[in-house]
Amino acid sequence: MNPAASFRNISALARFIDESQDAEETYLLLTRGVCAHSQWDLSSIQVLDPEAGLAIPVVRHDPFNKSDLSNFPGWDARYSPVGRVLEEGEPLILEDAAAQDEFPGFREDAQRRSYHTTVMIPLEVRDAQRRQMVYSVASRQIIGVDETDLSFLQCVAELVTIAVRKMRKLEEQQKQAARMRAILENMTASLTKTLDTEAAGTLAAGLSSLFPAGWLAVDLTSGRGLFDPEVPPPVALASARRVPEDLISAAISARGLASGTVMDLTVAGSTIRAEVSPLQIDGSHVGALFFFRTEPLSDHERIAAQAGRLALSSFILRSFIEFKSRRVTARRLLSRLFSGDWRDREEMLDEAHRLDFDLQAPLRLVVLRLPGGSVDDGTHSFILRSAQSVFGASVSCLLDGDLMLLLDDRAGEAVRQQGLFLSRIRSLLPEGTALVMSEKVEVFEDLPKARETCANTLEVAQSMQASGWVTPVNVGEFPALMASAEMVKVEAYLGSVLPEVLNGTGRKAQVAAETIETFLKTGRRYQEAADALGIHVSTLRYRLEQLSDQHGLDFDDSDKCFELDLAIRLRRLRDSYEP
Repeated sequence: MNPAASFRNISALARFIDESQDAEETYLLLTRGVCAHSQWDLSSIQVLDPEAGLAIPVVRHDPFNKSDLSNFPGWDARYSPVGRVLEEGEPLILEDAAAQDEFPGFREDAQRRSYHTTVMIPLEVRDAQRRQMVYSVASRQIIGVDETDLSFLQCVAELVTIAVRKMRKLEEQQKQAARMRAILENMTASLTKTLDTEAAGTLAAGLSSLFPAGWLAVDLTSGRGLFDPEVPPPVALASARRVPEDLISAAISARGLASGTVMDLTVAGSTIRAEVSPLQIDGSHVGALFFFRTEPLSDHERIAAQAGRLALSSFILRSFIEFKSRRVTARRLLSRLFSGDWRDREEMLDEAHRLDFDLQAPLRLVVLRLPGGSVDDGTHSFILRSAQSVFGASVSCLLDGDLMLLLDDRAGEAVRQQGLFLSRIRSLLPEGTALVMSEKVEVFEDLPKARETCANTLEVAQSMQASGWVTPVNVGEFPALMASAEMVKVEAYLGSVLPEVLNGTGRKAQVAAETIETFLKTGRRYQEAADALGIHVSTLRYRLEQLSDQHGLDFDDSDKCFELDLAIRLRRLRDSYEP
């Protein structure tokens, strides 16, 4: 073939190949076009299937033999030239394929179909199964193949490579466009369900079309989990409404993390790797989204995941807005109750009813003293919903750095449920958080007193570094008594029982206090008290007589001595936590 004719044929083939719409059609047009614009009679494309160990013809143009390739399994790759061509990456010329002995399988095919001179050229593209490909031409005669002929065939192979790559790029763009349309449609469908809090099941199915397999969302505002039951996450979940503490802790710890952060998640003693992204609404941390997979998300999967997070945040938004609205009402109501502003009693009762709360029921007040005096909205919402789940009707707000929970205790079960409530919220609470529950409050007018008692008890607990539920068990009976007592009455009691001399700061007051305390502590035994003070018993008797004469103290009256001992203990306790 002369060079001029080769160029004309290349141009014709380029237009011919450009008419193709996909890779398969390109291969078909290539095999036909080469035979139409050159001296070659037959043309084919073969793939090497390494798993099957076969060289398989996938496209063939043979006007003299119309055999169906779908029924032909291929040749043993060990006896086919395809493997060598792909291994060496260079064209192979067989002067007479029907007479050579190196590739017996190929020889038999050449003899059966009557072709001789053959040229095989490796293609740089692969088929849809990622198998390597070889392009071949054959003549029914023995012909010479010069540099021009070989260059022509290599140029055709390059044209095919360019065309196929272009088509695959176009196909990928079309797939991407289809994916984007699907993402938009799925996100739109999911968003239509986000305003219906009862549609969690259908929303989860919609989100599964946006998220990769194995996902789980934790909503801190409600304490619920959201996942597709058809494709459940690989963690132990009894139900979506009861999320394990480990997952709640992981969702809380996701605050401030970058989306897509990979972490080790431990649930029920098992550790699994997960990709976590925080969920936020108006700057508030309201939950986390977990993907359980080892490989990173592709660009399209990440775009779909972002769309899914938007739908998920919108679903949480309703309960979040409801919580914030009710919190404002609760703060206004509790502020009035604690301040004693009961001028419009009916208005307060109506406001409580709007919060689904009955102020005329027996009540209990729970106060949480939080280190730092603040709590984010997601955590606050979870604590309130946990209280409602454990105790029943509850309202809550943050006042003066303390988290207030007002409980309806008409069932009388609040004290018994303390442990369960703390177990539900413990993972959210900062270390050192103390809680206290008031005595039952029969009428809401007694709430200011209940709040004062709780505040005093928490002050005592804080000074003793107590955390968790604060009771007489962990702060002592006397501190609890002191905290629950009205300070005005306590001061009046101390003033009426303690002698004036004990209020001084001089040496005389110290000696008097030491003498009285030691005498009472030893059970009013003179010798034992004198030994404890390091003085003679006669000196002790003299001191006690002076105190009796000057301050009217009767050390022989058991009841008076008990009152005096109690007053001294109360004063010491008061002094221990006064700033």
